[in-house]
Amino acid sequence: MSGSLPSHRRLLHAAAQIVIVAWGIRTASHILYLILIALLFAYVFLPFPKWLMRRFRLHQSLALALTVVLWASIWFVIWVALFEAGHQLMAKLPIYEERISSLYGRVGAFLSGHGIQSTHDSVKNLFGHDRIVEFARAMLPMLVGFFADRVVIFLLGLGFLVEMTYLYTGQSGLFARKLIYYGGDVQRFIAIAAQVGAINALVNLGLLVVLGVDAPVVWCFLYFFLQFIPNIGFVIALAPPSLMALLMLGWKRALLVAGGLILTQMLGDYVVKPMLLKKGFNISFLEIMLSLVVWGFLLGPPGAILAIPLTLAFRRAIEKPFTEEKGALAQAASVNR
Repeated sequence: MSGSLPSHRRLLHAAAQIVIVAWGIRTASHILYLILIALLFAYVFLPFPKWLMRRFRLHQSLALALTVVLWASIWFVIWVALFEAGHQLMAKLPIYEERISSLYGRVGAFLSGHGIQSTHDSVKNLFGHDRIVEFARAMLPMLVGFFADRVVIFLLGLGFLVEMTYLYTGQSGLFARKLIYYGGDVQRFIAIAAQVGAINALVNLGLLVVLGVDAPVVWCFLYFFLQFIPNIGFVIALAPPSLMALLMLGWKRALLVAGGLILTQMLGDYVVKPMLLKKGFNISFLEIMLSLVVWGFLLGPPGAILAIPLTLAFRRAIEKPFTEEKGALAQAASVNR
């Protein structure tokens, strides 16, 4: 009994340390979110200056300047496209309000016909212009903070990018080598998810344009970014265009939209992704769900995007001591021979 007591104490100490670390992560979740998202973007753009330096023998500063131009151009194009699509949606707001009111009335009549009491609040009270203006005013401080966070993320990401590019100039420090080592699987995951997401998003864009769904660019941007959340992301991205089609085009067209998006997702998962993924990550469905729950709890909604990259980096950190121990045992065995 006395021999088992220390192990129990070690277990309690480990549990207490985990609780303290989890509390610290949750308390500093906003700061950690900014740092981790910036690091994620640095991993995304790291191959570009690396390619410029190797292919064209450019100096590091020039390669980084071109990378910043590329980064800023991509963000500018995205925001212009989303702003234009949002402006078009706002212009059609009265039409949407009318369609929602009609759908709301039919659903209420159906429920009443089957003896189910429904709420009597009018759709104009729920989705009217006054409510929208009130919602916009409430969201304004959040939007200001959102743009401020984007500036911080850009500056932090640039700092990480500069630090990691030193690795390819022979001037890298320990910090940069650690970032490259623990981010190896993360970079591969980002590259594969981005390629599959871009291909599927372009196909979905054509599908939504052909079927006449409003704001197809918005839904395809949403689909692309949610591709970085395995399994759950597609379910979230499927809802808005399907509901928009149901609202504006009827249930038959909505079924076509949902079926087409599901088909492109299956082709991406079972045809495109195996062609790009030469070596799997060996990450199971249970690991994906656990990582989404844990990191989502600790970091909030951004934890869903960071869940898989953090899990891959954490797994590599855990596997490293075992790999080193295995290598040391193999070396000792060879010496004894």
